[in-house]
Amino acid sequence: MALGVSRPIGSGQAKDWLDAHIPDQTGRTVLITGANGGLGAATARHLAAAGAHVVLACRRADQAAALAAEIGPAAQTLHLDLADLDSVKSAAAACGPVDTVVALAGVCHVPYGLTADGFELHTGINHLGHFALVGQLLDRITDRVVVVTSRAHEFVGRPGFGKLAPADPGWRTRRYSAFDGYCQAKLANLLFANELQRRLAAAGSTLKAVSAQPGWADTDAGMHSGRKWGDLSWRASCRAIGQPADVAALSITYAAAADDVVGGGYYGPDRLFGMRGLPAPAKAGRAATDQALMTANWVAAEHHTGVRYDI
Repeated sequence: MALGVSRPIGSGQAKDWLDAHIPDQTGRTVLITGANGGLGAATARHLAAAGAHVVLACRRADQAAALAAEIGPAAQTLHLDLADLDSVKSAAAACGPVDTVVALAGVCHVPYGLTADGFELHTGINHLGHFALVGQLLDRITDRVVVVTSRAHEFVGRPGFGKLAPADPGWRTRRYSAFDGYCQAKLANLLFANELQRRLAAAGSTLKAVSAQPGWADTDAGMHSGRKWGDLSWRASCRAIGQPADVAALSITYAAAADDVVGGGYYGPDRLFGMRGLPAPAKAGRAATDQALMTANWVAAEHHTGVRYDI
């Protein structure tokens, strides 16, 4: 029976849904970025419970180690700092074959700052770091790439909001806002997933690239704007509307493990305008399938990261 907006999904219902929809993952290895907390940790727990071996690719080694100890032998850690392309290169070199990569780590609504390579933080961590990681792992991925995005991508280009500018990853020619930075990085994520799928299909590859959005998650993401009242307002909204991390992670887990996921698919919660509910196919904003923008985003990412995809 469908769950109404007034009846939030509880952890028990989430477990029942996972048992019914996620096949046995025994023998599969899944690398998850940002798995030290929030949605990443919840996704790792879900997949490990289904039998997968999970690689927790994280910057915070202590938190990753704590989660690995909680999960047990089915987990291992891998140091990864997406804000530093040298760290991304080292992590990729240290990683063995994996069935699936879940590109989940990211920052949300943070003040202006630059990565080690001179990229604005949202752009560098959420998008370019993942682009570089997947590109260097591509010959060791056997099944799929899941890129985690957000419905926030739909704000890009609307009146009052900025437009994506792939050639300016440092935001040096545009006026910066934390919300614009986040939204544009999430659009770049979707463009990356869609263009990757197009190129894989054109090359005759059986690999799949898909994207997923968790809806409104009640986590600490978005609580780093540096504005006290803004952060408090965000926290109140999360408590009122958001789903707990183990529920919000369902659409990501589904995209990573379900048999009926299709290449180029986009998945998210099915209720409250994609903010809450159970995983289902979703409809992305029009810009996410703009071929000219997909190409520009890809070409710029290759230029900025120095990573070329062999497809």
